[in-house]
Amino acid sequence: HLSRWIRQQGVVTGMTCLVTVGSTKFEALTTHLDAKAEIFLKELQKRGINKLLFQIGKSEIQPKKLPKICAENKVQFECFAFTKEFNKILSSCSLVISHAGAGSISETLSLKKPLLVVVNETLMDNHQEELAEAMAKEGYLYWCMVPKVLDVLHTADFTRLKEYPKPDAKAFADFLDEELGFR
Repeated sequence: HLSRWIRQQGVVTGMTCLVTVGSTKFEALTTHLDAKAEIFLKELQKRGINKLLFQIGKSEIQPKKLPKICAENKVQFECFAFTKEFNKILSSCSLVISHAGAGSISETLSLKKPLLVVVNETLMDNHQEELAEAMAKEGYLYWCMVPKVLDVLHTADFTRLKEYPKPDAKAFADFLDEELGFR
């Protein structure tokens, strides 16, 4: 479905929100947003969103209410597990609601996309929470736990976020040289 949708539209156009759980299962986020579908969609529409892409990763749970609520409100909806077109989709989104994986955070911020990170509390340690909290403290993103996602979405002013700096390849090379004893 998603590949056909992308082919028909060239890229994802309009105001699009991507919800991504990454490569793991994050059923708490999917279930929560689906249970609160009406409120979630209203918050997205207030931000001008007219397309919702929902990436569920390895989960077998798909949103059930969201597709119906979206259709009733003329918001395009697509749910998918994985796609080779992910970077193309990400680069054309207007808003990203993501799990707190380091790769997803850095990739989204490097594309200068407004980002709301939702921490998966079921993971073994709290490195996701630590990363999300540190990045939010620097002003690059908003973050929360699953129960607060709609509250944060309601109050977040994504225009106030700072632009994530481009990586400094020379600084990294200098660091490696120093650590490996080449200097």
